[in-house]
Amino acid sequence: MMAFYYQCRQCGTEIGTISTSEAKQRDLGFEVLSRREQEEMMQVDQAGHVHVDILCESCHEATALNPELHEQNRWVH
Repeated sequence: MMAFYYQCRQCGTEIGTISTSEAKQRDLGFEVLSRREQEEMMQVDQAGHVHVDILCESCHEATALNPELHEQNRWVH
C-alpha cells in the first residue's frame, strides 16, 4: 500500500501520513501543481511511498512575519 508522508521542508517536523486506502492521489490536489512544483515538493522512495515537503504551521507563521525568508531555500539550520 502506498502512503504519502508530509514533512516540513524547513524544520523537518513530521506533519502526517495518508495511506492510499484513506484517499486517492487525485483527492490530495497534486494535479493543481505544475510539473516543476511536483518535482520540487515530492519524492518517491524505493517502496513507492511519496514524501511531500510542505511548510508546517510554525514555519508558515515565521514566513508570514518575515517575508524575506521566502528568498532563502533553507533558513532553519
